[in-house]
Formats: sequence, C-alpha cells, structure tokens
Amino acid sequence: MTGDDFTLDVNNPQAPKILCVGNNPDRQSIYSAALGLYNSRIIRLINKKHRLKSAVIIDELPTVYIRGLDNLIATARSNKVAVCLGFQDFSQLERDYGEKEAKVIQNTVGNLFVGQVVGDTARTLSERFGKIVQQRESVSRSNDNVTTSTNT
Repeated sequence: MTGDDFTLDVNNPQAPKILCVGNNPDRQSIYSAALGLYNSRIIRLINKKHRLKSAVIIDELPTVYIRGLDNLIATARSNKVAVCLGFQDFSQLERDYGEKEAKVIQNTVGNLFVGQVVGDTARTLSERFGKIVQQRESVSRSNDNVTTSTNT
C-alpha cells in the first residue's frame, strides 16, 4: 500500500495482471475499510469496454463492503467481467450491506450455487426456484414381464 508497484486495472490489454486480495480474520475490522476502498476502485477500473475478459471472485462477501457492487453485477457481463460472490446466508448481506442493497444484489445475480440453508434464506430460495411438476416413468423388467408406471 505504500508504493506504485503496479496499477489496479488488472484487465488492461497492454499490462494484464492477476491480483489476489485477502483479509486477516484477526484484523478484519481494521482492514475491511481499506480493502473495500481498493475493491471499489478495482471494479470501477475493470468494468469497462475494450478490456480483457476478467473475473471478480469474492468469498465471504459480508466481511468487506464494496461500494458499487450492485452496478458491477448489473453491467459486468456486457464488459466481459464474470462476478462470483460467496457468502453463507442472505441475512449476512442484509446485516452488512443494508436491506435495500442486499435485495438488489440478491435479485440481480443470474446464477446461484446453493448449499444447505435454513430460515428466511431457504424460503427466499424456494420461492425463487419455484415448483415444477415432472412426470417420471419407471420400467421394471423380469424374465417374462415388463412393467411401466408413470407418476408425478
């Protein structure tokens, strides 16, 4: 943070870079403001036309606030930027990003990879996925008989 070793425009076609930024759980509250500032600057620099394809991968999203994240999610694909956000539960987003911004983030993302969740997050995801009635056909065979059954 003290020098000018490189610029933050990681997807610059003339000088591409890989940048990995991490936080220290023991000093999370100390570092998160600075990391949030860096991350906000980085996403503004890379989310532009005529740049290389890039990805923004953020695990444990609620541990750092990134201003402009909702805009990145909404516009990144058209600028060849993939966005992957990891967090445990929607309630973490609401706590750390506020209810309105958390809702925007939840409703703007296109694909979800979900593990086990409970409570409000489970209900929200259930509503989002919806219900589909599918027909299933099963076939049983024995030496002299074939049985077919269909159920929903």
